[in-house]
Amino acid sequence: MFAPLILTHTLIFLAWCARVGSFVPHARGILRRSPRRQSIALCRCLKNLPAYLEDSRIDPQLQEVICSVADACADISTRLQKLPIDNAAMAKRGENLSLSDFGVNIHGEKQKGMDIAANDLFINHVKGSVAAMASEEEDDIIFGEREGIDGEISYEVAFDPLDGSSNLEISIPTGTIFGIASYNRTAPFSSPGRALLAAGYSVYSSSFEFVLSLGVSGSMGAAGFTFDPTREQQNRAADRFILTRPSILCPSHGPYYSLNSGREPDWPEGLKRWIHDAKRGHTPSGTVFSARYVCSLCADVHRTLIKGGWAGNPRPHLRLLYEAAPLAAVAEACQGRGSDGKQNILDIVPEGLHDRVHVFIGSAGDVLELEAYGDVQQTSKTYHA
Repeated sequence: MFAPLILTHTLIFLAWCARVGSFVPHARGILRRSPRRQSIALCRCLKNLPAYLEDSRIDPQLQEVICSVADACADISTRLQKLPIDNAAMAKRGENLSLSDFGVNIHGEKQKGMDIAANDLFINHVKGSVAAMASEEEDDIIFGEREGIDGEISYEVAFDPLDGSSNLEISIPTGTIFGIASYNRTAPFSSPGRALLAAGYSVYSSSFEFVLSLGVSGSMGAAGFTFDPTREQQNRAADRFILTRPSILCPSHGPYYSLNSGREPDWPEGLKRWIHDAKRGHTPSGTVFSARYVCSLCADVHRTLIKGGWAGNPRPHLRLLYEAAPLAAVAEACQGRGSDGKQNILDIVPEGLHDRVHVFIGSAGDVLELEAYGDVQQTSKTYHA
């Protein structure tokens, strides 16, 4: 009575072996290929940035702006990868793009050579697709070449070309931050973060990631792309950004807080109490927190949006237009929150190009609990290390 059953199972097993037998050589064949051919074989089914933007059905001109930003980030990344080599070659001339100071920007901060190089690369790539640009490294608005005519929508972009440049000499991750809004001809860069139509950042690290949120205040969600240097470039560098995080969701609570603990003597009492409770699992969420701090805003926020918790600066130090508002828009798109310690960053109306704000960005639950403690905004103070 068991013979038919045994025969059936035997046939199923033989069929399975045949399928495995045909698959294993195929898999081995892929793995034996060169890295470039492996990438083509394994990524053939994955969507790239231009295809993602086309599927999103946003304005074609906005798609062009975003791709131009991605092209700029790709060039900045290439320059960063060669930076130690360039520095070694330039050392004989007494120059160094990582270490040498090339002036002072509008904020009174020393500019590194790579700050200026990244700023120039970004402007050169993006100016042809926007009406106006505002950079952390520039005093005034930079007008682009596409203001828009006959009712055509045009765009303005605020950007930090190279976040974390103080870490260049030790090759710690750095990044680029950007926010894109409709161009306001009478008052450029005067809208709050809620008006952003696209925002994002890049992280130049072990892999090169480009994170993007779409829609007003990120209402269309956020996604992450990884740059594939082995992928054949068809028209532009943006073609090489492969969708690897289709929908980024920030946990409502997380295990990490990220700020410079060396400033603890100057913290306000509410922030001190939250940190004290967080280490012991005594915040309302009951989470026992650990500290993680890179001192590169893009890297700290990127980790936070994926793992949970919050990252920021309790001083009014970070720029609203170039850093805080774009990152808060991405956070909200990920179901997180960006706060100045009292209110949502996206609701703050800029009064000038270089406004500074307090910043706490990450898990919505953790940021709201932090706000509830009260007295978490540190007064302005300048540090030299």
